[in-house]
Amino acid sequence: MSFRKKIRLIDIARACGYSVNTVSRALRDKEDIGKETREKIKKISAEMGYLPNTIASSLRCGSTHTIAIVFDNMINPYFMIMADKIHYRLDRHGYATMIFAVYDNKFRSTALAPIVSRQVDGIITFLEPEPETVEICRKNKIPLLLLGRQDSRLAIDAIYTNDYLGGYKVGKYLIDRGARNIGYLGAPETIECAVRRFNGLKAAIVEAGLPARDENFRFMTSPSFRDDLDILIKNGVDAIFFFNDVMALEGIKIIHEKGLKVPGDIKVIGYDGIESDFIIPNNITSVSSNKEEIVDRAVRIIMERINGETAAGAQAVEFPVDIKKGASA
Repeated sequence: MSFRKKIRLIDIARACGYSVNTVSRALRDKEDIGKETREKIKKISAEMGYLPNTIASSLRCGSTHTIAIVFDNMINPYFMIMADKIHYRLDRHGYATMIFAVYDNKFRSTALAPIVSRQVDGIITFLEPEPETVEICRKNKIPLLLLGRQDSRLAIDAIYTNDYLGGYKVGKYLIDRGARNIGYLGAPETIECAVRRFNGLKAAIVEAGLPARDENFRFMTSPSFRDDLDILIKNGVDAIFFFNDVMALEGIKIIHEKGLKVPGDIKVIGYDGIESDFIIPNNITSVSSNKEEIVDRAVRIIMERINGETAAGAQAVEFPVDIKKGASA
């Protein structure tokens, strides 16, 4: 199968009898080119299937009108739900989105090259960036916003939920429903929000006078958490708080494989409230927040940064959370 070469400005110039410069200016609607000439050149270029070089155009005007969205898991519905909401809002501002999957639990500087090389006007990341990543973005004058997480060591714009409160509310909710031996299965301990969710959960357990057993609190050290879940089940936990809904759904499947029932034998709670936007067969209990308001604020901040309308100094905006009851706890 063969493909024809991409149509160039010189090909259009040859077809319509004008200079390359005239063709270029006509396609950019420059008024020094007559209206009839512009329409003729546009008609011929359309018939030939010409596609403009947006990168070259962006270099001329200094903007690609493109925002990069960075996360680490293409199959996590939460990221796709949020990316869709971001795209919808940015589209109304005349901006396109470009998704980059970084298979790491941090946004490292090594992942920046393909993003920066595409001349994006801003970056919204769901992964906590390394200090070097932040510095490179600063030097290249690329606004960087952390969404859904907070890294207290970095002076960057961040929109996030109250993770400590979420963990605390999970603990209270489970205890009120009879749980007495609660486990936690979190993301790697290097991720701050995973630690804050655990700290909130532990505070509720201690406040209730229940034992807070270290062996029941696990942070992932590999892509699979099956071994950690096996330990919690062997420890006889009667409830598990998972770092997010995707982990909770996988955890329910493993629990069922072992002949145990949810919530009869083990109550399960996740985080993110994906079911409000994504239909899933397992109706899970989850920590939820107002995604529409979160995305509204994130897009507003990134656009203000791009347009130079925000004063210096990082903005940190925290959103409240609540328990969305489901059938798993």
